[in-house]
Amino acid sequence: MNDPHTLNSASAHLRGLLFVLVGPSGVGKNAIMERVLSQLPNLRRFPTYTTRPKRPNEEEGRDHFFVTLERFQAMVAEGAFIEHQEVHSGKFYGTPYRELHDGLREGAQLIADIDIRGTAAIRAVFPDNLISIFVLPPSRDALRERILQRGNIDAADLEDRLRRAEEELQRADECHYRVVNDQLESCVAEVVSIITAEIAARAPAK
Repeated sequence: MNDPHTLNSASAHLRGLLFVLVGPSGVGKNAIMERVLSQLPNLRRFPTYTTRPKRPNEEEGRDHFFVTLERFQAMVAEGAFIEHQEVHSGKFYGTPYRELHDGLREGAQLIADIDIRGTAAIRAVFPDNLISIFVLPPSRDALRERILQRGNIDAADLEDRLRRAEEELQRADECHYRVVNDQLESCVAEVVSIITAEIAARAPAK
């Protein structure tokens, strides 16, 4: 099983970076990520594991690794995840340690969508390699409307998402940066600027 206390000491020697978009469901993290990836060719998506069904526009191994609950539980027992949790009712997500460590060791520039609890757990293991960007909605009412526009949301699911959203919004200050997704393109430009600056700040001196 992975021991964060042992792994943490090696964090500073890893050359790569993981940029994490944090924020409540419906705030637009995936739309931002797609556009950021199209503008930064050296950046690559870091897929996490999930038990939720694959959406029509998603690809195995690119967006996520889609596994059964049984396989997910086996990976938990094996200590494969840095962090794992039930993000929405019956839908589990986990961040794999080995894949992330290997990417950071190789000097990769990675981006992922991970919630605030998971981000805190990853920061504890890789404090020198994680840059967190919290994506805020223009308002709570706007967030509620965005969640409803996704469709197939029953009352219980809506309340669960809004409850988790409030928890995340209250912890936004834990992230390195905060951006507001009011106008998508301006938000994307801000995220691109943050990532570019962080990469440049860590580039070896010539």
